[in-house]
Amino acid sequence: MREGVRAVIFTADDFGLSPALNHAVALAHREGVLRCASLMPGGPAAAEALVLARELPGLCLGVHLTLCQGRAVLIPQAIPDLVDVAGNFPQHPAATGWRYFFQPRLLPQIRRELAAQIEAVLNQGLTPWFVNGHLNLHLHPCLAPLVVDLAREYRIPALRLVQEDWRASLAAGAGRPASSAALVLTFAYLSRRARRLAQDAGLVFNDHLFGLLHDGEMTEEYLLGLLPQLKPGVTEIYSHPAVRADADLLRAAPRYRRTEELAALLSPRLKETLDRLKIVPTDFRELALEQSRT
Repeated sequence: MREGVRAVIFTADDFGLSPALNHAVALAHREGVLRCASLMPGGPAAAEALVLARELPGLCLGVHLTLCQGRAVLIPQAIPDLVDVAGNFPQHPAATGWRYFFQPRLLPQIRRELAAQIEAVLNQGLTPWFVNGHLNLHLHPCLAPLVVDLAREYRIPALRLVQEDWRASLAAGAGRPASSAALVLTFAYLSRRARRLAQDAGLVFNDHLFGLLHDGEMTEEYLLGLLPQLKPGVTEIYSHPAVRADADLLRAAPRYRRTEELAALLSPRLKETLDRLKIVPTDFRELALEQSRT
């Protein structure tokens, strides 16, 4: 990317969680600004998402690695310390993160499961261009080295970093100021560590990100307020759009404004603002291919 250029990647996370979300990804890619989707291989609607991914060759596909609030790809007997008897990961992110930190004996099982999630996409003849984590758990200090190593092993060229400008984020919308500082500082620290690992592995990554502080609230109003504040470099903006809030989505995140997030990705005003501000839409595939040519 040329120096001084402002570029933006619009990504939909949780692809494969629900048919309503899957259909929103297809619609926002065909008719809106969506360029990337992070697929959950163990999601209830992952099979449909994989079919849609084959039908949308222009969609830049990533693997949304899941170790919390989701279902494993491997059978429970293969990873007995990670899941319950039904194959479900724990629900509480903080407790799960601390457990992974203080029990390094779990890392071999974690690696097997993450590899299986990547292979679930590759085995369908699809090419994943980036990796990230559900709840951004891929930046966990014990997991980031595994994730980067797997990306290199499976030739996935890009990684999401979570470095959000909290001042720009809160200026563009109401947000939750009380918890913002700790969240931003935590992920900034984790991203600095992961950035060094990614650089050493030759991976591509985004410079900036939005979606952490306003998760589930990436509405047209918020994005229109945010775009003028973007800095030079590559900014990833992620959301969780859906054509409706079905039972699976309400169970996963009842407060998310999913249909409004879809409307934002389809908004003509958003496209006009990008053009007016000379902000260049891109994706991780384009960035990876550009790096390979230099």
